Amino acid sequence: MNWQKYNWSIIIISVLFTFAAASSSYYFWQQHTMTKPLILAIEDIEGVEAVTLNNQDKSQSILEIHVTLSNLNNLQTTYETINHAIRTNIGAKQYKLILHDHKTPSLENFYYSIHHQIFEGLATGNFSSMHNSIQEKAIAADIKAQVYIDTNYLYIQLTTATGNLYQVIPRQLEDKEVR
Repeated sequence: MNWQKYNWSIIIISVLFTFAAASSSYYFWQQHTMTKPLILAIEDIEGVEAVTLNNQDKSQSILEIHVTLSNLNNLQTTYETINHAIRTNIGAKQYKLILHDHKTPSLENFYYSIHHQIFEGLATGNFSSMHNSIQEKAIAADIKAQVYIDTNYLYIQLTTATGNLYQVIPRQLEDKEVR
């Protein structure tokens, strides 16, 4: 076989063009089948202000989903609804849900003033005492505080006229991740 008869520049350009076309097709397919439906599903949830996805780090196969929340009635319900929408759209792919809120310095200070009660309640399981302590401090600080608990998480929702703070804390203290 005579290799000199082939026009190698045309072959290399064809291979590069094919690779570029396949890569862009995959990108647009992924945008159409996963990314856009996921963003739309989350944006349709009441209390969700904005959604962004971050999967820039290809070394980690974990998709970061940033959700900005505002004026929620019930943080627990909203969080569960968001997680359900994510699982429905991405299947078994790993993800990390990161919540954003509209913190004010007074809400952050209040949260830090009650975080000892929160973690003591998690450690001892005495949730009613924790709840009562938080409510007493919230009334004194003119903050609306809601505390929700399920088998996996403790949800703290703090609201004032000027801002809101949302914390989802895993109930298993071995899990170092606080969302």
